[in-house]
Amino acid sequence: MKSVFFLLSFLYSYYAACQITYFEHVAPIVKENCQSCHSTDDIGPMSLSTYDEVASYASMIKFVMDTKLMPPFKADYHKVEYANERSISEAEKLFIAKWIEDGLLEGTPPDSISVNISKAIEPRYDYTICMSESFEHYGIYYDQYQVFVLPTSMNEGKYIKEIHFEPGNKEIVRSATISLATKGRSSTMDNWDPRYGFFAYGNLGFNATFPNWYNWMPHTKGLGLDNNNHLYIPKDSEILMHIHYGPYGEIQKDSSCIHFEYADKPGPITQNVPLVHSEFVKDSFLIESDLKKRISSSFIIPVDTKLKSVTPLAHLLCRSWQVFAVLPDKTSISLLSIDDWDFHWKEKYIFKNEINLPSGTIIYASAIYDNTSDNPYNPASPTHTMKKGPHMFDENFECYFEFAMPDNNVYYLIKPFISTDGRIQDVSFFTANEDKLKLVLYDLTTGDESIISYNNYKPGVHTIQSSELPLQKGRYSISLVSAVGVEDTWWFVFL
Repeated sequence: MKSVFFLLSFLYSYYAACQITYFEHVAPIVKENCQSCHSTDDIGPMSLSTYDEVASYASMIKFVMDTKLMPPFKADYHKVEYANERSISEAEKLFIAKWIEDGLLEGTPPDSISVNISKAIEPRYDYTICMSESFEHYGIYYDQYQVFVLPTSMNEGKYIKEIHFEPGNKEIVRSATISLATKGRSSTMDNWDPRYGFFAYGNLGFNATFPNWYNWMPHTKGLGLDNNNHLYIPKDSEILMHIHYGPYGEIQKDSSCIHFEYADKPGPITQNVPLVHSEFVKDSFLIESDLKKRISSSFIIPVDTKLKSVTPLAHLLCRSWQVFAVLPDKTSISLLSIDDWDFHWKEKYIFKNEINLPSGTIIYASAIYDNTSDNPYNPASPTHTMKKGPHMFDENFECYFEFAMPDNNVYYLIKPFISTDGRIQDVSFFTANEDKLKLVLYDLTTGDESIISYNNYKPGVHTIQSSELPLQKGRYSISLVSAVGVEDTWWFVFL
């Protein structure tokens, strides 16, 4: 603690002797932490793109930074590094304070950079799908959540190496969560709402084939996919575009699009799986009235793997999240710590470096819910018992885990074959060599394993009938194992 105090004292003394100007010191901070949302015609309520704009809001900027209201990033970044972390350092706060104290000096603008526009390359996408009509925002300073069903025309499954979500109206589109479902799966919900799309406050209200398949926020552009991991769209899928519209004072319209770039060849598929879920808690998921309650869940990692991200989901009663891993040697690794949960700022937390989790690791997750009148976010007055569900007066307890898949073109599972919507499909795998291979099903709740198949296989594709899988509601992984070790793994939840 003393070292931190002396460091801050030194920094303050150093900055006191410096002349802080907008262009040299303040503009880089604002550009890095603010302008992804606070630009002209973007989701932020004001633009912070010029000296005049930033100077006009200087005192407010200092206040929201000092109180950690902005930039919005709820996870404790001191415990683990995230690729999408947004935080203001103490040194940067001192820059802002000194700049205001010195009279908001503008400084000298940097030399303009010449750009040859004629050489700019327009992005080229293989497939684009848009909302079929515009959705009208109420315009009453109220957050809105609407799901739009976009049927695809893909007659075969596609590996995706790049996704670009294009908000139709940047002033109101705050975030988007993309899920996949089989055709017709969402028809009940879609027919229920007379407006275009259907209202869904939290989750979709039904089990999609691949929920939370892709997430977009203005400040996470370009994060999530890489050359080693792709996404996959099964043929005849429906894309469910769940958009969070921020509050706005005038009626607005939106018609957003998604652009896809196909991979040149099949490759490993990144997975985002709700291995923490209200279906897998010890007691029934009820948050009784006038009660603060902790809900917990855990599961076992049966094979060596790498974790790319975690995505916690809860509603308005939730106040905090803790997710951590206990390795076989009893070492504990924090994966996520949120002390001030805010439903309106939920997001995927992408690790700066993938987290290695050896076989035998146990993941623990817990969230604290406050169903008392002391909770300013409690939507019910007077308070009443809340159950799990997709609406404002329901609650949720889910955490998605995104795993990096191995790049193996000799032995691999042909994925996806099982999903969260309760359908059991046959399991197929490929081997390039004649070899003795084992197919193992792991129960992530109990740690039990079942050998589904153990035979000598010739090169080619082989299929195991779904009737041979001893599945009940639960969390599972299935691994293809050779004499060398685990060659490929697929994680799934069966609800």
